[in-house]
Amino acid sequence: MKPLNKTTMLLLIALVFALVSGGAYAFFFVAMKDKTDATAELLAKTEELSGKESRLTSAVTTLKNESANIDEISRYFIKESEIAVFAKKLEDLGPQSGTSLSIESLDPGLTEKSVPFLSLLIKATGEFSYIERLLLLLENFPGKFEWKTVRLTRDASLQKVGSRAPEWRVEIFLTALNFAKE
Repeated sequence: MKPLNKTTMLLLIALVFALVSGGAYAFFFVAMKDKTDATAELLAKTEELSGKESRLTSAVTTLKNESANIDEISRYFIKESEIAVFAKKLEDLGPQSGTSLSIESLDPGLTEKSVPFLSLLIKATGEFSYIERLLLLLENFPGKFEWKTVRLTRDASLQKVGSRAPEWRVEIFLTALNFAKE
C-alpha cells in the first residue's frame, strides 16, 4: 500500500468534515422545523382559546349591559306561570272602565308552526260609554292582541231601574300573541 499523500489526506478530512457538517445541518434543520411546527400549533391553540375567552367576556358584558332591556322586554310577554296574574290585570279593567267584566275562557294553544298563543273570551256589561272605555283600555293594554271578534249588543233586560242610559253587552274574543310557554 502506498502511503497516502498529504493532499489526499486533506481531501478525505475535508470530505468527512463536509459530511459531518451536512448531517449536523440536516439534524438541526429537522429539529428546528419540528419545534417551529409545535410552536405554531401551540400558538394557534392559544389564539383560539383567547378568542373564545374574548367572545365569552364580550357576551357576559353584553348580557350585563342588556339585562335591564331584557327584563323590560320580558314584561311584555305573558308566561305560562303568570296566566293568573294576567287574568287578574284584565279583570281589573272592569272597575277601571265602569263595566261588569268577566273572563269566560282563557285557553293556551299552539299554531301550526308551534308558536304559542293564548285565546281569551271576555264578556262585559255596562253603559255604552263604559264599554267604549273598556275597549280603549284593552287596545292600550301592554301586549300584542289579535282581535278575533267583538260583538256589541244592547240588552234591555239588564237596564237598571231608574237609569236612563241603556245597558250594553260586549263579547270580545282575543288572541294574545305575546304568550310564552315555559
